[in-house]
Amino acid sequence: MSRHDPTEVTRRHVFAQKGLSEKQEQARIVVLAGNLAGDKYAIDAELTFGRGDTANVTIDDTLVSRMHARIFQHENGSYVIEDLDSRNGTQVNGMAVARQVLTYGDRIQIGSCLLLFAHHDPMEEQVAQRRKLEAIGRLGTGVAHDFNNLLGAVRASIDFLNGLPSETKVDDTDVREAFNDIRTAAAAATEMTSRLLGFAREVERSHTEVDLTELCHHVVQLARHTFHRSIRIEAHIDRGLKVTGDRGQLHQLLMNLLINARDAMPNGGKLKISAKKADRLDLEKAPLNPLVAHALITVEDTGVGMDDATRERAFDPFFTTKGQQVGAGLGLAAVYEIAKTHNGHITLHSVPNRGSVFQVVFPLTSERVIVPTEPSLPAIRLPRTQLLIMLVDDEDVVRRSAGRVVRQSGHRVIFARSGEEALRIYDETQPRPDLVLMDLNMPGMTGDQAFKELRKVDPEAPVVFVSGYWDRELERELRSLGALGFVQKPYEAATLRDAIVQAMTAQTS
Repeated sequence: MSRHDPTEVTRRHVFAQKGLSEKQEQARIVVLAGNLAGDKYAIDAELTFGRGDTANVTIDDTLVSRMHARIFQHENGSYVIEDLDSRNGTQVNGMAVARQVLTYGDRIQIGSCLLLFAHHDPMEEQVAQRRKLEAIGRLGTGVAHDFNNLLGAVRASIDFLNGLPSETKVDDTDVREAFNDIRTAAAAATEMTSRLLGFAREVERSHTEVDLTELCHHVVQLARHTFHRSIRIEAHIDRGLKVTGDRGQLHQLLMNLLINARDAMPNGGKLKISAKKADRLDLEKAPLNPLVAHALITVEDTGVGMDDATRERAFDPFFTTKGQQVGAGLGLAAVYEIAKTHNGHITLHSVPNRGSVFQVVFPLTSERVIVPTEPSLPAIRLPRTQLLIMLVDDEDVVRRSAGRVVRQSGHRVIFARSGEEALRIYDETQPRPDLVLMDLNMPGMTGDQAFKELRKVDPEAPVVFVSGYWDRELERELRSLGALGFVQKPYEAATLRDAIVQAMTAQTS
């Protein structure tokens, strides 16, 4: 009897019991551990795993071959995993395999990635999507509350700057500090928006090396300038702590913990945050490998604390003890998920009227080589030649702010408020603009539509796209049509300058 026979009999029995056909049976892979932890992949005809770009699931791990393994559905309906002559092999439930029929619940090891073979019901995804949409609606008050904190810091800093005497110099300490606070708040808002978009739709995470020390200092600085002065903040942050992860998600984790601590002290109190290398005793409290170095972050408050029932539900989605005016947000549920997807662990200790202590541990990068997902670009000097650049955006404030950056870089600038106006101005301007910075999402004629029409007028029209909402498939299409670059909103001045230089370099190369 072949190895497929027992599985085939079992599957047919299940189908008969449930009244299902084999074509309705579907499966998926859930990543339990590794740099893709938390991701889920439905299996259609075939799903391939490897380090190369041609694999369906790209695993950034030197232990993984370029095409390492594949899972496919056999003609008899069963799912089979096959090792593709990889260097380090493929294991199923701890045993090396060359080719084997999978059963729901099997655990597959490919390099450092641990995968779970599980049943996939499309109806579950529809229900999950409905819940996600409902959750986004409930997030509104929580996100608005957090944004108000950031906007409060920005407005207070601007009002401070407006109230300074006219003889005040830009390089005065207070002025530079106010500018830095505005930049910090803007960066935090950017990361919050990115996280919210990531919750609303599936996006590619950018896991790179993150300076946890620097990130902790940024979050503490933001808290000191936005939290009420009745809350005293103490910080003890060691140097040289670096982890692998998504910087925006880690920022949200830290900020959520600090906001949770603040809200637990409505009448003021002490908030302590520390970050250090975890010792062996710290790791004994968490189900982590004690042989790998970890960072330990502790956030402690002197607030109202939690009773046993509250503590047990603290990490549940949408559970909150806050009033409607504060909002639930993603809160501690998001903290828990972020810690888990970064191969970390979080613990909570709390006593009513004696405060709470949250501890999060993450593996440090010092124990392994980090391969960044996107190589950093070298510093590029701005060209000395003055360019004529056309800025196309339907928002007045965006055009003005971007125009200031372009002029400060030594170039001339002309404006268009729509795709239609951009076509007319480009065609009428002589000599024609050296570069077009085109907003992708505009009412009426969108940026991509304007680009295609522009290319009919001038097949060599140089265009760099700018957008706050990203579509990677559209990016690939527009690059194939000749787009010179893409800039993600919101951007820093240096990012826009570099995009101009790179676009002009690409034109002349």
